Amino acid sequence: MGELNYIKRTSDEAVRKGNQKLVKSINRSMVLNIVREHGPVSRADVSRLSQFYPATVSSIVNDLIGEGFVREAGLGDSTGGRQPVMLQLDRRAGISCGVSIAVDKLRACVTDLDAQVLAAEEASLAWEQGPRHCMRAVTGVIRRALGQAQVDPDRILGIGVVYPGPVDSDNGTILASPHMPGWGGFSLGEAMEAEFSLPILVDNDANAAAWGEKWFGSARGRSNYLYLMADYGLGGGIVIDDQLYRGRNGGAGEFGHMTVDVDGPQCKCGNFGCLDVMASAGAIVDKVVGDVKRGARTSCVELCGGQMDELTIDIVLQAANEGDAHAQAVVEEAGRYLGIGLAGLINWFNPELIVLGGRLPLESTLYFESATETAKRRAWSALGRDVSIVLSSLGADACVIGAASLVLARVFAPPSIAAYA
Repeated sequence: MGELNYIKRTSDEAVRKGNQKLVKSINRSMVLNIVREHGPVSRADVSRLSQFYPATVSSIVNDLIGEGFVREAGLGDSTGGRQPVMLQLDRRAGISCGVSIAVDKLRACVTDLDAQVLAAEEASLAWEQGPRHCMRAVTGVIRRALGQAQVDPDRILGIGVVYPGPVDSDNGTILASPHMPGWGGFSLGEAMEAEFSLPILVDNDANAAAWGEKWFGSARGRSNYLYLMADYGLGGGIVIDDQLYRGRNGGAGEFGHMTVDVDGPQCKCGNFGCLDVMASAGAIVDKVVGDVKRGARTSCVELCGGQMDELTIDIVLQAANEGDAHAQAVVEEAGRYLGIGLAGLINWFNPELIVLGGRLPLESTLYFESATETAKRRAWSALGRDVSIVLSSLGADACVIGAASLVLARVFAPPSIAAYA
């Protein structure tokens, strides 16, 4: 019910400001979200849950039916009188497309209003060739996904694009690019708008995943939570009072550059002992390679055919899952470092929930348990004992569904007070 509580608070503020146009728009958002969350639901139940007069509910519902977002879905059970007509979200009333840009590949998906994937496509990405050259691959994977979905073009609400680094979401510009040198300063939004006559929304991948978890995943109904993605890099999204916190210029959530070991190896950012070089997939691979050079024995050597320069995180996790003691020790240590970082975040933000996504927690129970146990033990007990740490329910699709969610959230989220100021 977190979204509904936030909408109610926004409505109360709009009433205090005397802005009837804003109140009407917020009330519409409230009714639409109740139908989304509780459908099939009767008009009487919408009135009870929203605390709106029945006549107000009927008027808003009629508008939503006219717009195509809500449909009548048969009769419900009677409680003594006539059977009520039930209301349900028409999932195919709007279509969103999301694309996730990563270091090694592109992923695109097409979803309905409830973030159910209708089509998905992948493509490799040679990011070294620069952003302008790579836009051909980005637009190509989007067009293939839309073609596979066979949707009515008039129902496409927009395209969300996410990138693994700080992004100015207002103008769609990549602010910095530690993992893909040469992409910093590129206007991703402008390049996309030149290719598609649709609304384009650009954001950091972890921010988008955090938003996707709120509307469609593990953080549904939560108002204050953190999302942290642990893969070849580490990043996160911060949601405070139902709003994504971006910081002064869009750089909030770069958790990968928290120092957790002052004597640790140097990070690409120039600092030493960052989470990125202590708890990421790249850190795990580098540690195994270095240990083997120093004489460590591990089945990782055989699994990669003795070619240690071809060692991947998938091979290390396979070895750990098969009982290799060295691989297990390295993965567990990386999880501990993540837990140290999580403990700091718990003390700073006092979240009700932390959602962990990315390859490491999703594919390694050892990593996940090491991180959560360390976080609970090291966080201040007054804060750590009540926080829940869970896996992403969107799984490996969190970033690309998060990209689509940037568009979908515009349908369901209440309008900003500032927009009507």
